[in-house]
Amino acid sequence: MKQIDAIELLVEKFLDGRTTNAEERVLYAWFRSNDVPEEWEYLREMFAWYEEGMAESTMQITQPAKYVSLRRVVRWVGGVAAAVIIGIVAWLSVGTSSSNSVYYEGYIVENGIRYDNIEDIEGDIEAMMNRADQIEDMANDLLAWADI
Repeated sequence: MKQIDAIELLVEKFLDGRTTNAEERVLYAWFRSNDVPEEWEYLREMFAWYEEGMAESTMQITQPAKYVSLRRVVRWVGGVAAAVIIGIVAWLSVGTSSSNSVYYEGYIVENGIRYDNIEDIEGDIEAMMNRADQIEDMANDLLAWADI
């Protein structure tokens, strides 16, 4: 993991209120250095203020209008994909107690008509499961790309 990625994780952890004292000292030292990216300059003053004991002052931190990290977006997409997959699996597993088939008592409603013949809907269910797998693969690819 690159140093900038590690610092970004620590900043997110700090802003969530989950850092240890040692991690905060790492952030203070890093923001004192000259390696601060331009988009994080607004954080330099904030970390200096914390490091100096949060003395009362007229300090105004001007944060950009919207800061959303790529890692947070990727986590959200991965979470949505996981929720979809869990929902599909839960939906398919309801009512399977008396049969070995995951499709037991499954049905599809299409244009107001209920289709419950397993032979007729098994392909649709398989297609839905394949689509869920594709969404999960896309989320994993995004996570891998974000860790470059």
